Amino acid sequence: MLIVATYHYVRPSFDFLHAGIHGITPSALETQLCLLNTLGEFVSAQQVLAAARGDGPLPERALLVTFDDGLREQVDCALPVLDRVGVPALFFVNTWPIANRAVSTVHKIHFLRAHLAPAELSALLHEARRHNVEVRLGIDPADAAVKYPWDAPESAQLKYFLNHQLAHEVRDALIAPCFHQVFGENEAAISSKLYMSVEQLQTLGARGYLGTHGDQHLPLGRLSWAAAHENVQVSLDALAHWTGVRPFALSYPFGSPEASSAAAGAAAAAAGVQLAFTMERTANVDLSQPLHLARFDCNDLPGGSQPCSAVESLFEAVPAARWHR
Repeated sequence: MLIVATYHYVRPSFDFLHAGIHGITPSALETQLCLLNTLGEFVSAQQVLAAARGDGPLPERALLVTFDDGLREQVDCALPVLDRVGVPALFFVNTWPIANRAVSTVHKIHFLRAHLAPAELSALLHEARRHNVEVRLGIDPADAAVKYPWDAPESAQLKYFLNHQLAHEVRDALIAPCFHQVFGENEAAISSKLYMSVEQLQTLGARGYLGTHGDQHLPLGRLSWAAAHENVQVSLDALAHWTGVRPFALSYPFGSPEASSAAAGAAAAAAGVQLAFTMERTANVDLSQPLHLARFDCNDLPGGSQPCSAVESLFEAVPAARWHR
C-alpha cells in the first residue's frame, strides 16, 4: 500500500489578519514526518515509478511526500527538514508564474483572503461586475465544507465558488483588479518572493525531486484535450530547459475528480507524464492506475489537524482509492 501526503505553504508563522493561507511550520512538518516514519517507510518517486512499471515492489507500508505549487518557502523551509530526517520528496511546480514574474490566480485568492474578511472580499468582487460577471454563492454549503474543511463556512463557500464554479477566464478577470486594488503594482516583487528560483529548481532536478503542476494552475479536466496537453507540455519543456531534467510526474491542480479526469490523464501521458496524483483522500492499494494516484492532505494524516485515523491503524483504516478504477 502507498499513502501519499501533500503539503503547500511551509513557513515559520502564519500571522495574517484572516485565515486565508493555511500551511505548516517547519517544526510541525518535522514532527509529522518523524511520526509517519514510525508507521511506514518513505520512498522516492523513482521507486514508485519502478514499482508501477513492474520493476520491483514497494515496501508493504510505503509513504511518499509531495509539495504543490512550486513555492520558494518549500525549498527554504521544508527541504532542510527533509534532509535532516532523511525523507525524499516530489515538488510539483507551476512554470507560468516563474517565467512571467506573475502570481497565479489561485494564490492571488489566498493573499486576498488572508488580508480581507470574507464580506470585504465579496464586496470587492461585486465591484468587479464591470466584467459582466454575477458573483453569487449559489452552491451547496456541504460541497464547500468537504473540499475546504479547514475554512469557516463563509470562507469555504467563497473559495469553492471561485475555484470550482467559475471558468478560469472569468475567475482571472474577477480577481486581477481586486488583487491590484489591494496590493498595487507589486505583483512581480510578490512573485519573486513567492515562487522558486531557477537555481532552486535546478537543485530539485538534480536530486530527482522535480515534478510538474502544469504551466498555469488550471483544472486540466475542465480544459479541452489539446489545451490540457499544451499546459503540461509547456511546463515540462520549461522545466527541462531550466534544469536539464524532464520530470515524469504530475500533480493535477485542484485535484478534484473533474480536474483529474481520464481525459486529463491521457493528455498528460501524451506529454510524457508517467505518474500523476489527484487529491482523492484515500490510499493506493496498488499501482494499477499510475495516472490517478490518490493523495491525502497533510492535515488528514496522523500529526495533522484532522487525522482520518488513529496513529496505530493508519494503514488498516484508510479507504482504498476508487477514482478511475
